[in-house]
Amino acid sequence: MQVEASERTPARLTTRLVFLFYSRPVFRAWEIVCNHAARLIAHKERMRSVQCSRAWAELNRQRMAIQRELGRISSSHAHVCAQCGHCCKGTRERDAFLDRVIQNPHTEHIGARRRTGAMVGLHIAQAQGQLLHPDAPKAHGCCNELTCAGCRLPQTLRPMQCLAYFCGAAAKALSQQECEAGIRLLKQLLKLHWQAVRLAARSRWGRTRPD
Repeated sequence: MQVEASERTPARLTTRLVFLFYSRPVFRAWEIVCNHAARLIAHKERMRSVQCSRAWAELNRQRMAIQRELGRISSSHAHVCAQCGHCCKGTRERDAFLDRVIQNPHTEHIGARRRTGAMVGLHIAQAQGQLLHPDAPKAHGCCNELTCAGCRLPQTLRPMQCLAYFCGAAAKALSQQECEAGIRLLKQLLKLHWQAVRLAARSRWGRTRPD
């Protein structure tokens, strides 16, 4: 059995490295490119048309399904994040343009960075009664949604980067099967970003009917 385990180690290591590659440099770079591209080409009024709103809703359904699965994987390393908390440090806003528009095409915050107000996901969680840890004190010097008991947002309403990013310590807590599933899910998330860019382009140059 020890021989078999040692033989599987290189495969596990390779899978983990590929997973980290998709989770960190690939996803982060692709997210930045797609968010800025979509923001620059989207037509503010037309992206809220009936056709575009339906398409955004479908992308949002896919996004939630992907993040729900990534959340299941994340449960394997929750103890690692609880001990560290580095990714949630700092009060900068973490919801990008596509996070806001996919969840709510009518959002007022369509700039590259949201300067005022709260995350769209927070408003949705409050309206639907899904807010987590409502009485827990806020974690000092961290994301506005992080409390001492954990994030206030359910996983399906968090910014995509919050579920897509894994550090080396977190990845070590994952099995090979979880890493393989993570690679598949991250590829789906990359594809979803591209679909969002195409939809933004359609709002600019395609035919849409105003609301």
